Amino acid sequence: MCTTRIFGHTTGYCFFGAKSHFVLHDAGWVSAAVLEPWIRMGRVTLQDIRAQAEYDGYYYNQFLVVNDCLHCHRYAANWTFYFDVDEYIHLPDGTTLESVLKDFSNNTQFTIEQNVMSSSLCLNHPSRDYSREWGFEKRDSRTRIRRDRKYEIQAKKTFATGVHMSENVAGGTLHKTESRIRYYHYHNTITVHEELCRNLLPPSAATWLDKIPYVYERNTIGRPLHY
Repeated sequence: MCTTRIFGHTTGYCFFGAKSHFVLHDAGWVSAAVLEPWIRMGRVTLQDIRAQAEYDGYYYNQFLVVNDCLHCHRYAANWTFYFDVDEYIHLPDGTTLESVLKDFSNNTQFTIEQNVMSSSLCLNHPSRDYSREWGFEKRDSRTRIRRDRKYEIQAKKTFATGVHMSENVAGGTLHKTESRIRYYHYHNTITVHEELCRNLLPPSAATWLDKIPYVYERNTIGRPLHY
């Protein structure tokens, strides 16, 4: 999925604003009927790539998808975001996306380091049923390891792009942005069709699962999966 972002009035819309547009690439799992109201509103474009399996390319055709979005919508927006439906973008309290993009505007591209979240560890709280809200709060706490990144670009200055960033831009790339904008990856959640919260834990507990340490992450508490 990618979303184009045009600066404009944002009242009444969540996160990306009133002039944002989502481009979804359908490889066989999208329900067009569910998206139809948003398509009619002009908020969503649905690209049919279900035949992609017959012409399989490198890295599950992800290079095909991100470059299709780049070139089809190059002049539609100031900024283009690339992310998947199991990823949640977070801004610190009081920060707006518009202010972040304005501060980063001297760069053609900026990247965000991934925060890996557990797909089965959830908060156990006596007053709220967080599992019903898909609120996952346990973050992989390992340090000094390489993590994947997501990126945002000014498409008009970008010639080609990749899965985790572009190496073909006219202008600079900004890293180390995590104090201004973060993203959380809930890997293996969209393939599970039963209850996702299989282990309910108190917030203070540091937990080991499959030899990986997890800690409580307040930025995601009690929030549903956002994308």
